[in-house]
Amino acid sequence: MPRYPKLSITASRQLLRRITGREQVLLTGRGAAGIYAALVARQMQGKIVLLPANTCYIVLWAVLRAGAIPHLVDVDLHTGNLSLDRLESCLVDKPSAVIPCHMYGLPAPMNEIMEWAREHQLFVIEDAALALGAMVDGKPAGAWGDAAIFSFGLGKIADNELGGAFLTDNATLAADVERVLTTVPLWDDDLLKLTEEWHDAYWDLHQDEPASASQYREYFERCGALTFYRLPVDYWRDVPELLVNLPENLAHRTRLAALYDELLSGFSRSKREGAIWRYPLYVPSARRNLLLQHLWNNEVNATRWYPSLRPMLNALAPQLSIPPTPHADALADSIINLPLDASVDEAEVRRTANLILSTEA
Repeated sequence: MPRYPKLSITASRQLLRRITGREQVLLTGRGAAGIYAALVARQMQGKIVLLPANTCYIVLWAVLRAGAIPHLVDVDLHTGNLSLDRLESCLVDKPSAVIPCHMYGLPAPMNEIMEWAREHQLFVIEDAALALGAMVDGKPAGAWGDAAIFSFGLGKIADNELGGAFLTDNATLAADVERVLTTVPLWDDDLLKLTEEWHDAYWDLHQDEPASASQYREYFERCGALTFYRLPVDYWRDVPELLVNLPENLAHRTRLAALYDELLSGFSRSKREGAIWRYPLYVPSARRNLLLQHLWNNEVNATRWYPSLRPMLNALAPQLSIPPTPHADALADSIINLPLDASVDEAEVRRTANLILSTEA
């Protein structure tokens, strides 16, 4: 694989075109930078953007930083994704864009979403940050929408610790997005320190304990620069190899997911075509946190489902009317995500399954 940075950039773009069939590929500092740049390029300031209530906070930050108006849509209780009935039932007047996300690698129904979006003349950004290499309604993740984004951040399927990609078939849109991306800051030591500060605070603020409105506002102002940035060319050195090795990476995850299916057959699981990023396991909310702590005590890198963004949005945009999101709330309280990455082997899956089953006996 190329070891010279500029050749690595060219190779990464070529490989992403091959994986997705997209005509235009831009490399970004992170996936959210592509969302931000696309919304700015399409002049979405002051316009309503629909997004899943349980997506990553950084999608919300990108919408707000672009000057758009986020509207949270509750998700399907069985998949954790946006669905046609959820979109049709959301009470909002004249939205301009929608950002469907493949939560935890589970495919959203993009064919139905695209038909609905075309009918309502909405701009679509497919958030495939957690679904690189997945198939969605017969097409690769990242091949849907007016645009799509991937992430190569820490813990993602292709883990480069930093980086993302913006993809589209519209050359004019790509050129406009590229111009916006030239205006965002270049990654440096100050952004690294800010990232470390935010990561230290994130779990307490957004996962473990409800944050106060003032805390959300403070961190949005202090750490908002993390929403979008560019990377120096040498950061792309290892991405081509990650993309070349993607089939082997995904095959490993599929094998482990099938083993979890076999060992944990008594548990409910999200409907899926294949667990790609993490393996989502439903656990009754009354027992979920106790089991999660038990796994942590035994050094299993399990995580929660993303919580609803309602508290954060209410703090950052209190003037908005924010609808309830009962499905997103229920999923946040009842899912444990089990690791499927290269650090996990079949023996570790069996150990984890035994830990889970021992608490249910």
